[in-house]
Amino acid sequence: MAMGIHHLLLVEDDRTWREGVGRAAREVGFVVSLVSDGAEALSWLRHRPRAQHPDLVLLDLMLPRVDGWELYGRMRTDARLRHLSVMMMSSASGPPEVPLGGVVGFLRKPSRPETLVSELSERLRELPRRTYEPPRMPYTLRLPDESLYSLHALPDPIRHAVRVHLLRAAELAATELPLASSWLMALHSEQPSLLVTVEGVRVVLEVNDAACELTASIVIVPSHLRCA
Repeated sequence: MAMGIHHLLLVEDDRTWREGVGRAAREVGFVVSLVSDGAEALSWLRHRPRAQHPDLVLLDLMLPRVDGWELYGRMRTDARLRHLSVMMMSSASGPPEVPLGGVVGFLRKPSRPETLVSELSERLRELPRRTYEPPRMPYTLRLPDESLYSLHALPDPIRHAVRVHLLRAAELAATELPLASSWLMALHSEQPSLLVTVEGVRVVLEVNDAACELTASIVIVPSHLRCA
């Protein structure tokens, strides 16, 4: 298996999928640990020494309590967990449009767990060797309830795209890279802020350099994307 990946941690809330993927993965030679949501995954990882951590976290993005995006963000800002490789999966189509540290791929959920495991095995064989990552930690991304509500009302593909770009902004905020592109720019204001624009959705991120934190203070959703 590519990259020496042998032990999988599967984070999946649907019991049928969790058991089906776990069974299929074991049949092709993986060691599999199963958890049902992001909160359980964090507890599982934090109570084990690094030597017992999985080689890959197979992460469903739609989870109760702590969803896949939040789990990924917490793993990246935890010095004991940020070394973990992540393969994201979702029923929504389309991989992340920007690179995220530690994310080695994106799988669209097929109709059968066995098909997903087969695709996973193929993808792992195609993976290049991991490149060096700067040691600086990404900023913590904080989403207040009002901002989360606005994001959850978006169609799945657009919501996923926005979350990817917000997490990428948190990684870039910790670097010396210029924060200006087609989707990310610095705002001229008294409070240091960034503007993330994806598919017409605009999110203002207030920057707290002392706390190494970004807070999504404003989410502006265009009228054609608002649920009736």
